[in-house]
Amino acid sequence: MTARVPERRTKTGRELAEEFGVSRSTVVRTIAEPRSEYEQRAEQRRETAVRLRRQGLTYREIADQTGTSLGAVGRLLHDARRHRERAAAAERRAADHGA
Repeated sequence: MTARVPERRTKTGRELAEEFGVSRSTVVRTIAEPRSEYEQRAEQRRETAVRLRRQGLTYREIADQTGTSLGAVGRLLHDARRHRERAAAAERRAADHGA
């Protein structure tokens, strides 16, 4: 069973394990967001940042609209570029192998 609503913890996995008398891995396994859901949420955040940037908003305006920090906006836009580059490279490799 995993967390259905992602929420920031105020304690580390180790602290929670000590508090409940279980292993750290048990805590992580129990409360972790499934990877596929995390990746989907991350992709949505990147797409939102890119869309707002293409509309001409500054990093500060994007940060204000999305409720993130200025640094997070930079990271989201950087990650979006990196994901596009990797996808393009994978398409080129697939085309090279198919030819």
